[in-house]
Amino acid sequence: MQGQLNEIKAEVTRRIHERFMEKYGGNKLRFAKDAGCDEKTLRLLFDEGSGMTLNLLFKLAKALNVSASELLSDLALKDKISDL
Repeated sequence: MQGQLNEIKAEVTRRIHERFMEKYGGNKLRFAKDAGCDEKTLRLLFDEGSGMTLNLLFKLAKALNVSASELLSDLALKDKISDL
């Protein structure tokens, strides 16, 4: 399950980064200001793949003019089918 969670985290981060590049052209300082967070937070998220809180997810989504649910769309943990 942890592997799936890591994949979901990576995909959400990729989606945020893609929209960030479109809207902010790589300007982390401006994005951080609009999102109400620290630039270091964005650097850690994008460069090191650190996790994020729901609070941060909603802040980033608002700054990007998208809903948090749009960033999470079609992502889910898959059930493992066990061989019995």
